[in-house]
Amino acid sequence: MGFLVPLFATVGSALGLTGVASWLSGSTLLAGLARFGLGLAAKYALGSLLGGGQKTQAQASQLDTTYGEDLARSVAMGKVGTAGQLVYRNAYGSGNRRVQDVRILSNFLINRITRVRYKGAWATLGGTEDATKGFRVQGIDGEVWVKLYKGTMTQTADPGLIAKANPVGRWTSDHRGAGIAYAVVTSILDREHLQQPWDAFFEIEGAPLYDWRKDTTVGGSGSHRWNHQTTWEFTENPMLMAYALERGIFNGTEMMVGKGVPASRLPIDMWTLAANISDEIVGAGKRYTAGLIAAAGSGITHDQNVQPLLETCAATWVEEAAGEFPIAGAAQSIVMTFSDDDIMVDETFRFSTKRTKSELINTLAGTYLEPDNFYEQTPFAVRINASALAEDGERLAVSVPYGALNRPDVADRLADIAFKASRFQGNGEICIHPKYLDEAKVGRWVQWTSAEYGTFTFQILEKRLGPLGDKAARNIYLTLQQVDDAIFDPTAYVTVPVIPVAPGDPDYAAQASNFVANGIQIQVQGSDERKTGIRFQWDAFDDNTVSALDVEYRPEAVGVTITIANPAVITWPNHNLSANDVFYIATTGALPSGMTADSPMYGRTVLTPGTFTASLTPGGAAIATTGVQSGIHGGYVASIVKRAEMPVQVLTTTEGVMPNKTYDYRHRIIPDPPRATFFTAWSQVSTPGEVIDVSVGLAQQQQDVLDFLTSLSGMRQEFNDKIAQLAAAALEAAGRQVQDNAVARRFRDASAAAFLELDANIDDIDGVLAAQATAILGVQATVGLVSASGLLRFRSEAGSGDVVSRVVMEVRATVGDVWVSSGIYAEAGFTAGNPAAPFSRLLLKADQILFTDGTTSATPITIEGGALKSLIANIGTVTAGLLQSADGTVKLDLNNKFFSMAKP
Repeated sequence: MGFLVPLFATVGSALGLTGVASWLSGSTLLAGLARFGLGLAAKYALGSLLGGGQKTQAQASQLDTTYGEDLARSVAMGKVGTAGQLVYRNAYGSGNRRVQDVRILSNFLINRITRVRYKGAWATLGGTEDATKGFRVQGIDGEVWVKLYKGTMTQTADPGLIAKANPVGRWTSDHRGAGIAYAVVTSILDREHLQQPWDAFFEIEGAPLYDWRKDTTVGGSGSHRWNHQTTWEFTENPMLMAYALERGIFNGTEMMVGKGVPASRLPIDMWTLAANISDEIVGAGKRYTAGLIAAAGSGITHDQNVQPLLETCAATWVEEAAGEFPIAGAAQSIVMTFSDDDIMVDETFRFSTKRTKSELINTLAGTYLEPDNFYEQTPFAVRINASALAEDGERLAVSVPYGALNRPDVADRLADIAFKASRFQGNGEICIHPKYLDEAKVGRWVQWTSAEYGTFTFQILEKRLGPLGDKAARNIYLTLQQVDDAIFDPTAYVTVPVIPVAPGDPDYAAQASNFVANGIQIQVQGSDERKTGIRFQWDAFDDNTVSALDVEYRPEAVGVTITIANPAVITWPNHNLSANDVFYIATTGALPSGMTADSPMYGRTVLTPGTFTASLTPGGAAIATTGVQSGIHGGYVASIVKRAEMPVQVLTTTEGVMPNKTYDYRHRIIPDPPRATFFTAWSQVSTPGEVIDVSVGLAQQQQDVLDFLTSLSGMRQEFNDKIAQLAAAALEAAGRQVQDNAVARRFRDASAAAFLELDANIDDIDGVLAAQATAILGVQATVGLVSASGLLRFRSEAGSGDVVSRVVMEVRATVGDVWVSSGIYAEAGFTAGNPAAPFSRLLLKADQILFTDGTTSATPITIEGGALKSLIANIGTVTAGLLQSADGTVKLDLNNKFFSMAKP
C-alpha cells in the first residue's frame, strides 16, 4: 500500500501528526506499516477536522429496498438486516390480488432467513411448507409467504414464478439465479389487512465462510476446504470475514467481492491468533462479532469493506514483507526490551509524552446497529472522563459509528477500548541498533526502559531500515505509540452495559373513542317528508395527527348456503341480484375451494328469486367449488364509505339507508403523515320504522307550541276588544249594571267587567254541513296601569275537516308595559274525521308548575326553569342521555357509554 504514503504524509504534515512524514525519506527501505487499531477514536476526530468526515463504509444493514438490475454486487456475512433488491413483480389471480416479488438478498450463498419485519414487529416463518409459496409469515393479520433460494450454483428456476407469470413468459426456466440468494415473496391482498404488497425486510444469516482452523490439510482439524464451498459454515467471526475478503469470494471463477490476495500473502499463524481472540468468551458471549454487507462496484474500495470489520475487534492492520494480517484488540506479550544505550545517538530522535490535541478525546459517543430496532443506528452510553476533561481544559468529543456491529455488549466493550487508548499519549520516532532486526516487528509491543523518561510500553506502528553507511549497517527506524494492558482490562467496563432505551412509539390513536351509531329519521327542510338515516358520533381526538375518519357501512349480511358442485349454487333468500351484480360472502369458518371470503364475486345466472350462480369476473365462467366448508356464511352487497374531516365529531348519512333495517358498520382513522391504520371490527345498528328521532320530534313540538301561543295571542286581543266595548257602554256612575250576559263598572281610572258569550252556528256550503259551538267567559279588573284578567273559552267543531274540541284557560296580570300570564290548553279529536287518526293534547304554560296531593307530608313535583324537580321519584324504567350529581362531579353519560367522577 505504498501508493497511499504521499497522501497521508501531506495530511500528517499539515496537522502536525508525527511519525508519518518520514516514511520514504532518503534511501531507506519501508519494512513494515501498521494501521493502529487502538487509535480509532482519534481517526474519527481527525475526520471531523478535515471537514469531510470518513468515507462511506459497508454496514450490517440495508434499510431501504433497491430497485433494478445494474447495481453494485453485495455479499452478506454474519447476521444482517436487509430489504433486498427488488428485481421482479408479478400480479395474478382474481383482480390481480396475488402479488409475487423477487428480492435479491445476496450475490452469494446465505445460510437462512431468521425472521422478517411486518408492520413494525419481528415475525417468523413457519407452518407447513407450501411447495409453491414456501413458508407463511406467522402471527400476522395478513397472508404473506416467503420462499428462499440460498444461492447455490445448481439451483433451478422457481416453478411458481414460471406458472403464474402474467403474461406467460415473463419468468422462464432460464431464470435460475445461479449463485444469487433471493426470496420469492407472495402477498395475498385484501381490503382489511393487506391493501398493498408487503414492504419486505429480512434478518438473515449470511454467507457460510471458510475457516482454516477446521481444515486438516493446512494444519487445522476438520472438513473445511477452500475449494469446496459446501464444507463452509456460517460464522460471525470478523477475522474470518476479513480473510474471505482478502482472498476474494467467488461464484465459480468470478469474484463477487474481495481483493484476490493469494493465500501465501496471508500468514496463517497471525490470522489464526486474531480469529481465536475474536472467539474467546467474555461475559455472556464471544469477545468480538460482526455482520456486514460487503459491496463491489463503481466507487467502492476494498478498504471500505474491510475497515468496519477491523473496527469491530479494535484490530491493528499490518502490512510487512511477510504479508498482510490483523492483530485483534487484546493485550500482547512484550517481544523485546531496549534501553537508552540501544538508541543510536547520531540519528534523529523525537519523543513526546503528549498527543496533539487533534488526537485527544475526553468525551466519546457512538452507535451500533441494533437487531431489535431493525438494524437502525442505535446509540450506546456516552462516556465522559472527568479528569481528562479537567486536564484538557475543553470538551474534546467524538462519535464513533460502528457500521458492522450488532451486539450492544461488544459495542460497549469497543467504546471503552477506544476511549482508554486515546489517553495513553506517549509517542515517538527513534532509531535503534540493528541487533533488534528480527524482534522489532510491526504491530508488536515493545518496552523502553529509560533512565531519563521512565519505562514505557509501545506498539510499533512503522518499521524501516536505514541505508548501508559508515556509521552503521541497517539501523532500525521505529514509529511508536504508547499502549498498556489497562486498555483491555475487562474489569474496567461493564460486560452487559446499561443501554439507553430509545423513545418508544408515539401513543397514536388506533380508533375513535366512544364511537356509536344510531338509526334516525330526518325531516326534510321545508316539507313534511322524513328520510331514514344513520348518525355516527365519537369523542374528539387528542392525537393531532388524525386528519379524517372513514366510516364504512353496509346492509346486514344475509345467511346464505353454498353447494359443493360445478357450478356452485348460492341460496340467498330474496337476493334481488342480477347478472354481473357484485356481491361478497363473509364467513365465520371457511368457504369451499373456489371462493374467497370478503372478495368480490359477480352474479352469473339467476335461477330463482332465492338462488343463483356466480363468477369471479363480470361475465366470467361459473364458479365450481370443491373441498369442504365450515362455519356460517353471510352474503352482502358492496359497502358505502363516508369520510369526516377533523374536527368533525358527527357524521349523518341517508345514502343507501332504508327504514326498519339492520346495518353493519365500522371505522378507521386517517392520519397525516400517513401510517398503517385498520378498520375496526364490524358492529350493528338498526334504523327506525316510522318512529321519528327524539331530537327531531322535540324540535317539531317546540314549533307547534309556538304556533299555539301565537293563536292564543290573537284570541287574547279579541277578548280585550270585547272588554273595551263593554267598558265604553257603561255609565259614569257607581253601581250601574248592564245585562245582556255582560256586566261592567267604571269609576275614575278604575274599571271592572265580565261577560259571557254564547255562539252556535251551522253552515251549509254546497250541501256540506259544518257545525260550531263556542262559549267564552272573560273577566278583567283595572286600576290605572295595573290590571288583571282571566279567559275561559270552549269550542267544538264537526262536519268537514277535523272533528275537534278545545278548551283554553288563561290568566294574566299587567303593570304598565310589563305582563305575566299562565294558561292551560287542551284539545282532542280526529284528523279529517278519520277514526284511525285520533289526537289529544294538553299544554300547560307557566313559570312554575306544581303537582301535589294536598298534604303537608310530601313536597310537590315542580317544573321550573325548564327543569323537572322532585325530592323523591319511584320510576320503573328510565331512558335518558345524561345522569349527573347537582355539582356536576359525578356523571353517567348513557349516550356515550362512560362514567366519570371528579374530585370537587
